[in-house]
Amino acid sequence: MSKKDSENVCFWLPNQAAGKMDVLTPHKMIVVFLIQEYLRLKKTVADGATSEQPHQIELSAGDRKRFCMLLLKLIQYPDLPYKDLYGLLLSPMYGVHPVHLEEFKKLMKLLKTVGIDVMFDLYSEIDKLIIDNTASFQIGIVGLYLRKVFVTMDRMSFHEMKDLYLATIAYYDKGMHAIRLDPCPDASYDCDSVKQPPNQYTPIEPSDHGQLSAKWSVKQSELFIAQQSALLKENEAKALPPKELQKRLNEIIHDRPHCSQAYFLTYMNNLRVREYFGAVHALQRVFDRNPSAGAPPAASTATSEGKEYQYSSLNLAILHAEFGQPKLARTCLRECIMLAQENGDTTCLQLAHAWLSHLEGHSMPLPDKNTSGSLFHATSLRILSHLRHGSITGEQPSKLFGLLMVNDLLNCQRSMMDLVATGIAERTALWTVYGKHEQASLCAQLLLNVELKSLGKTYNGNGICQVLCSLVVRLAHLGEFGHALVVLQHTKQRFPRYPQSRDWHLADHYVTILRAIYRGRWAEATGDCQQLYSYDRNLALLLFAHIALAKQDVGTGEKFIAKLLQDEQVEPLTRIRAMILSANVYLHSGHPKAFHILSCAQMFAQKYHLQYEEALVKLHLAYHLLVHLHAPMQASLSLKAALETILANGPIYDRARALFLFARILVEMEKHSPHDKRLQQLSTLLPTFEEAVEMFEKLECYCKAKDVYVYLAQTYHELGSYEDRNRYSYRYRFLEEHYPTEHQYLNVFL
Repeated sequence: MSKKDSENVCFWLPNQAAGKMDVLTPHKMIVVFLIQEYLRLKKTVADGATSEQPHQIELSAGDRKRFCMLLLKLIQYPDLPYKDLYGLLLSPMYGVHPVHLEEFKKLMKLLKTVGIDVMFDLYSEIDKLIIDNTASFQIGIVGLYLRKVFVTMDRMSFHEMKDLYLATIAYYDKGMHAIRLDPCPDASYDCDSVKQPPNQYTPIEPSDHGQLSAKWSVKQSELFIAQQSALLKENEAKALPPKELQKRLNEIIHDRPHCSQAYFLTYMNNLRVREYFGAVHALQRVFDRNPSAGAPPAASTATSEGKEYQYSSLNLAILHAEFGQPKLARTCLRECIMLAQENGDTTCLQLAHAWLSHLEGHSMPLPDKNTSGSLFHATSLRILSHLRHGSITGEQPSKLFGLLMVNDLLNCQRSMMDLVATGIAERTALWTVYGKHEQASLCAQLLLNVELKSLGKTYNGNGICQVLCSLVVRLAHLGEFGHALVVLQHTKQRFPRYPQSRDWHLADHYVTILRAIYRGRWAEATGDCQQLYSYDRNLALLLFAHIALAKQDVGTGEKFIAKLLQDEQVEPLTRIRAMILSANVYLHSGHPKAFHILSCAQMFAQKYHLQYEEALVKLHLAYHLLVHLHAPMQASLSLKAALETILANGPIYDRARALFLFARILVEMEKHSPHDKRLQQLSTLLPTFEEAVEMFEKLECYCKAKDVYVYLAQTYHELGSYEDRNRYSYRYRFLEEHYPTEHQYLNVFL
């Protein structure tokens, strides 16, 4: 991968100078024979009918296209057994012209009878093709391939040429023997297996031709590594499975033991399956290799070696940081910074400083407007990191969104699809933090509907996974659990492995816990909380506390809440939710400390610009004022300030609670009025109560629907409307019979 290409990726694969010339193998010689016969066929077609070919041979555009595709496959991919190669010549996708095939078969049969002279004739034929300015393959992949074969043959001794000839004969004989055992070698190539994606490789057993058994050339291995590295970064689902990819990498390392890119890709492949021991071992092998073997003189070798080491040090530091070993990570980062300064590599220097700032807990200064284009990828990552840090330190949202808008514009201008997707995912997360869930959903759908293509490749990376998970949670909040499950299954199929799998695992457990809490299934919710703990400790503790308080297990709930509030590193959003739960401990008993805790939570939400959390705090304040202080007028003022925010952006559970409380407040405000007026007010607000019930039942939260029926039945009983009282009592009994609920969960405002 060139330096220019490395600017568009989050990691860097060091360049590897070819330590030695590629070895000519029988497979490569067979490819040259195919090219030779094709050129002869083209010349025959151009000259017209001859004595040997009395009929005019037609070489259609389809024949040319199939042969070009065949050459591309044979040159770019590793060596094939002769049986598989012959099957490709007969396949419908890569099949060659019948005359071409017949002449090729004749040439292969002449190999034994003519002897080694065939090799020298081939050498002279390639020389003639290169010198002849009218040759069909002067430039391009085939021309470069022929020149490379010619240069390699020119440097071979007679003994080496003899070994190559004997190996080619053995290769052909072994293939013909396999074809005789299977009379229809082309049968397996008439199926759809030939039309497999270009990154899929048919398993090939290594040939046994002594020193000429190398399957992977330098260019083939570099192409394979570059393709798989790009797929792992942009579309991991289309990359080879971990086991198959490791098999190919082992073959490359066997043929090219000094190929540092193969070790680095092995490191990335191990991370996919969370094989951290193997990942560290593979990364250390990058340091252990001998980069100077067969390389150019000292100066260029030292520069190349230093560049390889500085990026390897950077990745090793990141791995130590993931392991929770900041001291070792800082040591590797300092070494990386030193090497980057020696080589003048500003891109690596910025990445190293960004990680060092992250480990030391402070943000780096933002770049100016004159930042070099070559540093833009690292600069954009720094901006996104600053946005995340700013959202939890209380920076003005307008400033953060303004910075994000500039970053998105620059990313689009440079067609950096990974940064465009990550930027939109970051915008979705910011809207979610600030309580604008509808805006967050809009951003998520925008990213999922836009076509993120660059150079014909569609981006399918971490940003897509994050917005899909946010959409799963949003659908669950709206009560669309079936749709949420469909999106979750799609996410699992699209991102089957780590690290993206961590996001949908977390979303899966969270949605399952949420649904179990709504249904009142405490054992199921507790079990999923224990699994969630390994992904997000703070969220799991918050849900543990919620479950304990819902069950009226106040002592256990207080312990979980204390763990959260005593942790200084807890995010503001989680801290406010924990304070609301802490206030609920005292709300149930009417303790005045609840009002003080809610007031502190409100100030905390205002400090960090968390508008939706502030609305939730006001919702609980209104409940406290109404139920325990019997002050409906003050409760009305508190709720009205939060009602619009909750109804516009909140989950339907919060909206149902807000509507139920709002209707109760309006009814209680008429408490001292005559019964007729109170009945009229209650009848006017019945649609609001019914709407709240519909929302609760959509969530299968029947215990809260029962709360509404209990309130309506009691109110109608107080007003002497016994018929209405009986109607809502019957609805309560119907729900209780079909969906029994533990009574301690009734009338709990959580």
